[in-house]
Amino acid sequence: MTESYVIASDIGSGGCKTLIVNAHGRVIANAQQEYPTAYPKPGWVEQNPDAWYAAFCATVRAVLSESRIAPQDIVAVGIVGVTHNAVLLDAHDRPLCPTILMFDTRSTAQVQRILACWGATVWEQTLNDVTPVWTWPQLLWIRENQPEVWRAARRLLFPKDYVRHRLAPAFVTDVIDAGGTLLFDPVREEWIQPFCDDLGIEPDWLPRVVNPMDIVARVSPQGAADTGLAIGTPVIAGTTDTASEVLGSGAIRPGTAIVKLASVGRIAAVTCAPARANHILNYRHVFPGLWYPGTASKYAASAYRWLRDVIWHNVHDKEIYRLMDEAAAGAPVGCDGLVFHPHLMGEWAPHWDERMRGDFIGLTARHTRAHLTRAVLEGVAFALKDALAEMESLGMNAQDIRLIGQGSKSALWARIVCDALNRPLRIPEQPDAVYGGALITAMGVGLIERTPATLDRTIAMRHTLEPELDAANACAQLFEIYRETDVALRSVSMRLHTFEHQQANLMAQ
Repeated sequence: MTESYVIASDIGSGGCKTLIVNAHGRVIANAQQEYPTAYPKPGWVEQNPDAWYAAFCATVRAVLSESRIAPQDIVAVGIVGVTHNAVLLDAHDRPLCPTILMFDTRSTAQVQRILACWGATVWEQTLNDVTPVWTWPQLLWIRENQPEVWRAARRLLFPKDYVRHRLAPAFVTDVIDAGGTLLFDPVREEWIQPFCDDLGIEPDWLPRVVNPMDIVARVSPQGAADTGLAIGTPVIAGTTDTASEVLGSGAIRPGTAIVKLASVGRIAAVTCAPARANHILNYRHVFPGLWYPGTASKYAASAYRWLRDVIWHNVHDKEIYRLMDEAAAGAPVGCDGLVFHPHLMGEWAPHWDERMRGDFIGLTARHTRAHLTRAVLEGVAFALKDALAEMESLGMNAQDIRLIGQGSKSALWARIVCDALNRPLRIPEQPDAVYGGALITAMGVGLIERTPATLDRTIAMRHTLEPELDAANACAQLFEIYRETDVALRSVSMRLHTFEHQQANLMAQ
């Protein structure tokens, strides 16, 4: 009898990852491809939606070729991805403009206008604060600054939905991704009409909302030609990358938590109810009745990628991150007194200030590229520790913490995070969102049973890290310096932010 498989893809903030997984949850093949991010003006961060689809098609073809699995043996396809980011489509379902990413800060003024009009009502109905991260202020910015785009808009989708729509046309999103807009009530599971009316969204712009495991479409002839998949293959709705990671890490019961080393440093705890606190991000879990409230540091693996492009740009090697880790491992814990703050495009927890700026503190002539590289790894770990402290101060504690994300595959970075947090960390064998997407896809077509007990047997743990006493003590001392300088330099960040924007305005005149 022919074995059955699923394909899952993650449309991440830096690239697309695709897996083939069998009915036992074993990864058969994988591929990934980066796509560019544009920073056309201060505070602007955007991507071309068609680059996502191109990377998706390329990686699907790559895993089919690597595995030599016949397309007809792929029983379902699922796509997960970044949230909050709107794809505005014209009457022909083509993107009207680059998509604003969650790192973008251009909609700060629009946030203030929403708060002035709606105030606490937004939090009461969405369980989240208004910041430039969310879709509502991003769309309001487009309406006010790109009226020609707004007039031509006919539909609204999100990254994974747009890619899925190209593969298998269906104007839908899932209940968790819809919650990332601030235009959707995650408890009642419905669009909030007064908010949509205030923004000026036409009712037929909004996609139908479904559950992540629902079959929503089948691969079209064009989608099959683009990817090599079989026409008619079922396609699952999918969900956000973090919801997928939470599930894929085995965090499927209250009391478990995740620390995510991906583009964003995400922290979330599984609970039975949303958290009633400001600055906590509340999202539904894939499993009904559960939530994963949490917080985030804005730059994690993105900071390491930035360092690669700026400091390691002259090294052309496909194993560049391994080389960077090897160099960083040669520097001591604490980098001989060098501290890095990873606020490269503002910061979320615990500051929640888009004007924060990154820095290296303590540079001396004896510091090398190896010190700078390790300092970035340690600085991200300290930012995660700061964010975790804010979350735990609100009573969201967890003894069972899973370290996930692409960064967790680095033995050095995982060790640094473990020592900085001074907590045991369980590391799944497959720590990425795409693996959770594969499990969601397999459960959607009945290839894997939809029960926690089944997932316990399916999700393998690589190992558990325990803090090393001396390193943890050194990290504790350096973290106090990290936090003290972070606070002390905040006013400097504000002045530099003002200076940068003044100069940009002068250049534009």
